[in-house]
Amino acid sequence: MSAPPRTVPVAGRSLPSTPWLVGTLAVLACTVVLAHDRVVPLGAPLWGLFRNGLDLLVYRSGGATVLSGAGLYDHALHGGMWYTYPPFSAILFAPLRALSPDLTSLLGYLANFAFLYLVVLLCWRRLGYPPDRRLYVVSALLTVIFSWLEPVRTTIWLGQINLLLMLLVLWDLGRPEGSRLRGFAVGLAAGIKLTPALFIVQLVVTRQWRAAATATATLAATVAVGFAVLFSDSWAYWTVTLRQSTRIGETAWPANQSAAGVIARWLHEAEPPRLLWLTVAVALAVLGMTAVYLAHRRGQDLLATTMCGLTSCAVSPFSWGHHWVWFVPLIVLALDRALRSSRVLSFALPVALAAPLLCWAHPFPDGVWAIGLFMIPAPAALAPIFAAAYPLLFVVTAVVVVATLARRGAEEAEVSPEVACDLPHITTRSREGLGPTPVA
Repeated sequence: MSAPPRTVPVAGRSLPSTPWLVGTLAVLACTVVLAHDRVVPLGAPLWGLFRNGLDLLVYRSGGATVLSGAGLYDHALHGGMWYTYPPFSAILFAPLRALSPDLTSLLGYLANFAFLYLVVLLCWRRLGYPPDRRLYVVSALLTVIFSWLEPVRTTIWLGQINLLLMLLVLWDLGRPEGSRLRGFAVGLAAGIKLTPALFIVQLVVTRQWRAAATATATLAATVAVGFAVLFSDSWAYWTVTLRQSTRIGETAWPANQSAAGVIARWLHEAEPPRLLWLTVAVALAVLGMTAVYLAHRRGQDLLATTMCGLTSCAVSPFSWGHHWVWFVPLIVLALDRALRSSRVLSFALPVALAAPLLCWAHPFPDGVWAIGLFMIPAPAALAPIFAAAYPLLFVVTAVVVVATLARRGAEEAEVSPEVACDLPHITTRSREGLGPTPVA
């Protein structure tokens, strides 16, 4: 069966020129800045937004082993943390050794804000919005607002690389099909951290064979580079370490927002029964990839990529809360739908998506903070739901996307794609007289 005809976003779309949008976002951004200073004080030891950077320093230590010859996986690194990424990533992190820990952390904080801004801007561009001053301002304000989402705040706080990997994937898959080396950045992201490898499955499911082959070849090249530079570490990783998910953390920890973690907590077990977990993971993968396929078939490629990113978090054996940064493009999609609707109630959708992701910070007497909804003490009846907040939000979103897109007729594939990128209620509107524009 041949692939459905591909289309591109419609030209001429722009953000509202009335001041209410920028004004509302400016108020929300100021509120978030105040929350960063007052709710979880910026100067709070360890828990302040710029007072940690642990994961980035672990990356720096991992990179140092490349130069020193010390084992990468046979001993704990900075802060007693184990290295869990493929050897290729440590090779990329090796230059960080030339920087001091403080400078490394500072650059990491600044880089993550830059990555977040570029992600938001790229999402708008993929939806067909022109790169004007209004778009830059709105994207900057949303960057500040999104920093109060737990996945984003924790990524910045720890110095994680989730936003960088998401940016690589969004940029790569946002290019027109047939673009030179399209799929390269997906393979590179998978070589740094394995979970983006699911985007290769997305390319196969959507019959983008050339990009899938490029991504696979790039991933294989990163493995080869790892063996060439760090042979013993690469052998250890691919034969033993890869299967040791407990090196990341205990599966039943509330911070593990994957299906495996939810099952373990609901059954009050340290580890979920393997067969049960595999069954649930396969079912979630099928659900998520069905949403990916249908979204791609309807020309809604940003939605397809976003659903694949969320699926990778759900089916992974261990997904920290900060892995779920893929909710950011989902909220941008919902905002796009709301802005194109004449109903004020349309803004309820992005609000509903953001609510479970907010930093519901809760201090404990010993000075420890619970940042995400899944860590907050809750009544017994709500505790199982709170502890599974992100996977449940994914399931609801995927079911709604599949149910909505499955009802659409084949003729929708011929309508400009991301005009219809309306999460649950996808309303396609005719844009007469407007021609297509290439995706940036």
